[in-house]
Amino acid sequence: HILAGEAEPGEEVARTEQFFMTKCSASMRGRIMDCSGRPLDGLPLPEEERGEKRTFGKFKSMQERTNQYRPLFTGVQGIDFSVPIGRGQTMLFQGSDSEKDRMHLWPDLMAGQPAVEMPGPAVNVAVCRNLDEAEELRGKLEARGCWDRCAIFVPISEDPGAAMMALNGAVAFAEYHCDKDGEATVITDFTGMHKVWNLLAMSAGKEREARGIMIDPKEDAWVQMQGTVVRESIAERRKYWFSLVSRAANSVEGGSVSLLPWLWEQKETNLARKRQAFEAKLKKVKEIPRIKEALRDKMIATIMQEGLAEGIDLESETESGVAEVIDASTAGVPNWEIEELKSITDGHVLLKAPTSSEQWGWHVNAYYSLPRLGTDALHPALISADSPKLRLKMMQGRDRADMLGDTLGAPQTIDDKQAVDLELIEVLLEQGAGKLFSIDEEVARLVIAADAGCTRLRSASPGVARREALDKMAQELLSTEAGKRASQEIASTLKLSSETLDLLTEAAAAFR
Repeated sequence: HILAGEAEPGEEVARTEQFFMTKCSASMRGRIMDCSGRPLDGLPLPEEERGEKRTFGKFKSMQERTNQYRPLFTGVQGIDFSVPIGRGQTMLFQGSDSEKDRMHLWPDLMAGQPAVEMPGPAVNVAVCRNLDEAEELRGKLEARGCWDRCAIFVPISEDPGAAMMALNGAVAFAEYHCDKDGEATVITDFTGMHKVWNLLAMSAGKEREARGIMIDPKEDAWVQMQGTVVRESIAERRKYWFSLVSRAANSVEGGSVSLLPWLWEQKETNLARKRQAFEAKLKKVKEIPRIKEALRDKMIATIMQEGLAEGIDLESETESGVAEVIDASTAGVPNWEIEELKSITDGHVLLKAPTSSEQWGWHVNAYYSLPRLGTDALHPALISADSPKLRLKMMQGRDRADMLGDTLGAPQTIDDKQAVDLELIEVLLEQGAGKLFSIDEEVARLVIAADAGCTRLRSASPGVARREALDKMAQELLSTEAGKRASQEIASTLKLSSETLDLLTEAAAAFR
């Protein structure tokens, strides 16, 4: 890494035989730093001696890890209920708007606290693009009263390599706290890694061309993928991503490092992918045998309208895919690279734009998100409130709705004959930014929304009004004797007894 000056093509480089190190200490929580751990906020260094960690550290071996996961409770119900994250996992977030997500959603993740207390220090670390952005985030966390258990790392320049250095410094800082039996979480943007890889691939291509070993793109050895010619080994790119992704760890000794990286899809590839999906739907409808043409035309018209709602004119003759390689300066990351990264992470959360443009917030697409852990990542209270069964009902209900056009979830899921109403249960997937729920609030909301006969919730207008109605009903439910008993049990044992859940369900029936 070049800390000063400019490198010129042809210059010789030499190893220093020293690893780049990041200064670390629990007393550096509540600070803004660069990749080496040097403070950038103008405040003095702590008096105590700081430790060091290799900035580009090695990931833990399988012998150093444990598969006994603890929940990473976020307070965002759409995540905690439908895409739970386990401590020590890498969970990829695919956002919908880079600027708004950073401004409004990142503070929510930074404000999270461990669901289970650990003996060591807890820390949430963010990697911001510059000092101004870092100071803005610090102000929001100070207002929430959680800045003292957070830290922010900032690149020393605007170069992609500097962003990657800051990212690795943040992970090293988190690993230090993990070694002290603490829980550490890193929230970051992976776009810098994407840019660095493409710069390396471009440089390698120029070198091959200079040596006369460049492959003709017309030859079969080159692969056409979604409109771009693959110029590098996919296996090598996976190894490159894996070197950082695998530094998330759930240590046998007790601590953990959880990585919550974010990526945003390039608009051009997003539109091309949506067009392909709609065209596939049209083809399927056109090939359905033995149906009346009037019905076929109606189904085609519906798909056409759905496409227009997504900005896709299916009547135009535009071809699917992106015709040219998208310029490196294009904002975001190509969809195919995001999908490739999803295959090596522990899961992914796909976010949609909020239904209301008035306030930015969380809107989890549970049907296209993937949690690779099951109950191990769920908070015990959500497990005891039958959250896994409810999620399965929701998934089966969406399949039924897609096929039959109704919104009532399939009954007789597992051993329960009661169906769910998707219009009610999907209220759990969206919430405003800056409004995190406690675990007992999430349980209360879950119990209410799971009741398909809840007329009070159904009578509220869809969107913000229905979410506000659910919030009010949850507070009313928690104020009942059953609700108070549930809160006490969760506070003392982290879960609910079956008797308390029955009482809570009976109390919620009053909202019918």
